[in-house]
Amino acid sequence: MNKINKKTEYALMALKYFVDQAVHESPVGLISAKDLAEKTHTPFEVIARVLQALSSRGILKAEYGVSGGYQLVKNLEDISVYELMNVLENSSELAKCLGSDSECELSSKCNIISPMTHLNSKVQNFYKSISLAEVLYV
Repeated sequence: MNKINKKTEYALMALKYFVDQAVHESPVGLISAKDLAEKTHTPFEVIARVLQALSSRGILKAEYGVSGGYQLVKNLEDISVYELMNVLENSSELAKCLGSDSECELSSKCNIISPMTHLNSKVQNFYKSISLAEVLYV
């Protein structure tokens, strides 16, 4: 089965926390990576890298310094699961050979490359059709 990796899971946890805070607190301030790691029970080092990646793509706003932190700035309706996976996983391909320029040792004799390419396209289109809001507002 196609699985998302831990970084994507942690990103979803962080985004859910941001959304929940926005609903329950007004106005929502900055949340530090340390506070977010504690609140979501995630490893600090990993959540810090996840937050940096989300910030570099304009999903979060980062403010650095002693009183710095992160804030959600992009509407989750406008971000697909596919986009999030590509930000954090660098690939959303079902098989290694589909996302690589280098040939697989079986490529010359592979009898499933066309069906796998078709399946991969279907799965990617599915991920593109689901917004993070749909996932997190259940």
